Amino acid sequence: MKREYINPFSARGNWYRGNVHAHTTISDGTKSPEELVKLYKEAGYDFLSITDHSVVAKVGHLASRDFLLIPGEEICVGKSTAGTLYHIVALNIDDTLPFEDFDYGLNPQKVIDKINELGGTVISAHPFWSGLNHHDMMKINGYHGVEIYNTSCDFERNTGLSDSHIDGIIAAGRKPFIYAIDDHHGAEMGNAPLDACVAWINVKAEKLTRESIMASINKGLFYASNGPEIKDISIDDEGVISVKCSPVRYISFVSTPSLGFKFHAMGEPLTSAKYPGRPGETYVRVEIEDFDGRRAWSSPIYNIG
Repeated sequence: MKREYINPFSARGNWYRGNVHAHTTISDGTKSPEELVKLYKEAGYDFLSITDHSVVAKVGHLASRDFLLIPGEEICVGKSTAGTLYHIVALNIDDTLPFEDFDYGLNPQKVIDKINELGGTVISAHPFWSGLNHHDMMKINGYHGVEIYNTSCDFERNTGLSDSHIDGIIAAGRKPFIYAIDDHHGAEMGNAPLDACVAWINVKAEKLTRESIMASINKGLFYASNGPEIKDISIDDEGVISVKCSPVRYISFVSTPSLGFKFHAMGEPLTSAKYPGRPGETYVRVEIEDFDGRRAWSSPIYNIG
């Protein structure tokens, strides 16, 4: 079985942790850019993208040699089958997009195309929370990835996990990369933890610069997590997928509908698993879950023959 996988674990470079969706007082967040940078830096993150609504925040002066800021913006446009908006994150753009936010009449494809034209990277944000269905997701294309996990949506509404949205579009032929992000707003709800420093992408890059980190993100040299660590993914000549990870309760090989396989810890925690695949699979993605319910996700591995 031949497989196609953009493998960050075999790439050269170092691992860098970052959150690429967050808000400040410049739009609808409750923390200033200075407060947010301090929060993520002290939590051990290496980079952050402040993606305020309707504006690319000019916060480059808050970066340092050991903490990178990548400019970005979130914009909400179009109308889903349910009458809700598409939320689109534009990562790595320098200027505010020339569109009105919360414009139900604007085709989201026009926004995606513009972001790509500007050299930005498009992420489809929290499709479950947004009320998007499979038809809505398939109406747009040209996005680099989809948020499989969104901390803010999870903490506030229990709608932060969009794995079924992602698996649906992969099964239908799309090839998204998989992101986990915080979407930090900072609302003090009193009944939930702060929606910051919970989720991230681990990026394999040569160095901590905007050019290097974005080159690796665009190539797909990262995996997503809100807790456990994927230490290695390798594929042998027979197509057997081997995974090594921090101690977890489950290692799942999520695949084409009705296929795939889930390993359970029976006594001792799992730290590795091997999966040969099953006939009829078009893709496999690795998902691990620790004993606290936190997860990590690889981007998909595709079967090519």
